[in-house]
Amino acid sequence: MPPKIPRAVPSRGDVLSRAALLLDIDGTLLEIAPRPDEVVVPPGLRETLAHLHHVLDGAVALVTGRTLSDAERLFAPLKLPTAAEHAGLLRLKPDVEPLRLAVPEAPGAWRDAALAFAKEHPGVVFENKLAGFVLHYRLAPEQQQPALLLLRALLEGREDFEILPAQMAWEIRPLGVNKGMGVREIMNLSPFRGRWPIFIGDDVTDEDGIVAAESLGGLGFRVPTDFATPADVRAWLASLTGGADAATA
Repeated sequence: MPPKIPRAVPSRGDVLSRAALLLDIDGTLLEIAPRPDEVVVPPGLRETLAHLHHVLDGAVALVTGRTLSDAERLFAPLKLPTAAEHAGLLRLKPDVEPLRLAVPEAPGAWRDAALAFAKEHPGVVFENKLAGFVLHYRLAPEQQQPALLLLRALLEGREDFEILPAQMAWEIRPLGVNKGMGVREIMNLSPFRGRWPIFIGDDVTDEDGIVAAESLGGLGFRVPTDFATPADVRAWLASLTGGADAATA
């Protein structure tokens, strides 16, 4: 195991010589939007990630709760190793079929009930995933508790799923699937192996990734504790390329 790096955000030299970057998307690389499909990738960010992917010999990855197709669409044509849906679906190399973990899928009746709830309550957004789904209430904060009560009723008697609090959202996912698994799987790949994992996230869904990175001798950072905003994350990433703030716009 490589030695543990200091708690401070590491220098450009340390990152370029020995680190691997594992990055959450929403709330970390990108500002959270009212709806998941309304996020904006700022000018320069794809180029920054592509440059870092090159200088780190491929040791840059995305670890996200989003679907794989969403993550790839946002950053196309760049193709990074990606742990999607909290590591429920892994594409570890470009143009290789993704690896899907053997986990249960949320029943169709649950999805139908959640979708009906969203349709009946303006502002609530239903986001479907392979194994689970999300109810976003950012546009209807008064539906936080009713949405939670619905999901608790759906999961009653089931021990193989959990309700995960996210930023203005509730997510149903298979128990035990988390971003820590994604970090560990990615760090087993040849461009990542032997490097310090640096994981950056922003909410409770990222805590497992932070713990995994630190257990592997690296560091975990969080917005807004360590970086005030996603723009600050992008500025730090841009600084690693030699640019001042090319990715902050």
